[in-house]
Amino acid sequence: MIDLAATFLDGFATCRRPDKVLYHARAAPSSGMLHLGVRAVLFAGICSLAICTNASAGSRGERPAASTHSKISKSLAAKAAQHALPLPQASPANARRMRLAAVKSWRYQLRRIEPREIAASDADLLVMDYAPDRVYGVELPFSKEDVQRMRKKHDGGERILLAYLSIGEAERYRTYWDNTWYDAPTRPPWLLEANKDWDGNFKVRFWDRDWQRIVFGSPQAYLDRILGAGFDGVYLDRADVFQELEAENPQAEDAMERFIAELAAHARKLRPEALIVMQNAEELVHRTRVRLAIDGIAKEDLFYGVDHNEAPNEPGMVRDSLADLAYAQKHGLKVLVVEYLSSPVAAEQATRRIGTLDYLPLIAERSLGTLFYRPVPLPAASTKTDD
Repeated sequence: MIDLAATFLDGFATCRRPDKVLYHARAAPSSGMLHLGVRAVLFAGICSLAICTNASAGSRGERPAASTHSKISKSLAAKAAQHALPLPQASPANARRMRLAAVKSWRYQLRRIEPREIAASDADLLVMDYAPDRVYGVELPFSKEDVQRMRKKHDGGERILLAYLSIGEAERYRTYWDNTWYDAPTRPPWLLEANKDWDGNFKVRFWDRDWQRIVFGSPQAYLDRILGAGFDGVYLDRADVFQELEAENPQAEDAMERFIAELAAHARKLRPEALIVMQNAEELVHRTRVRLAIDGIAKEDLFYGVDHNEAPNEPGMVRDSLADLAYAQKHGLKVLVVEYLSSPVAAEQATRRIGTLDYLPLIAERSLGTLFYRPVPLPAASTKTDD
């Protein structure tokens, strides 16, 4: 009966709120529906109610609260999950996640990229810039031959190459940039103020269709160029910009969910095997469309340096991020973590701590101009004394 109930739950249970889908199970084979007994139907109904009750308690910034029925709901949900139908082994989504699951090491470099150095590395996954070499402010993308050479590992295997793609900021060194945008009269309405922490980057009203058309949807769009060059997928950055624009647009989080989902759908039309990893904005993994769109999530500054000073982060912030990342991992997403640390002691502690969570750690320098980085303590600040 439990098997039948799980099949019923897997194929039928859908819970909705007016503003979002809270739980949507995939369709199950119709043959399983024909033989459900009364006990199985009741069991599945209870499981569905328990899951929906917990799910409906959550909204952005919230997590399901404990209730008098929490132990019952968790037990029933666990039993249902044990008997849920798995994704078909041949499905593109399953193949993408299995490919990321096999990754044991990664690197992250956006500047001073040397294809020969990358080819000589043993990293299973590399996040890099699609066109890092610039002459007079013009991008010079890597050729397909360059990409293929960088994909090959020295042992004969292949690594995953993901190209960096900012979806929440415009970058003045990209091919799409128009220098007339510096002047207010000719600036597009979606272009906002500069990012003071990253030279040449400007926040955007990402829900604007003109901006989205720059990102994906045509042969000249940035995502389309990346996939056309032979990269295995994209590494989405600045999805978290929605947090900074909610005062202007209260539906900014909904808009970001929709943007990511549409971007992913377009990528998979071009190449079903295209990988998508999202950096930061980990609270979005509670959104169904985002979870289905991405294959992994990367977190910067999980334990240290959220203010770019290498200091330990506030415990509450760490706790919230860990809860979101655990939720992502539970739903089959690969979790990568990068800490920007110069202290060998802090780097070793962070690496060990990340590893115990079964996340994939990386210690890097914040400018991301070094492939093989080794932490070196920063020189102590000099002090001036009066004679």
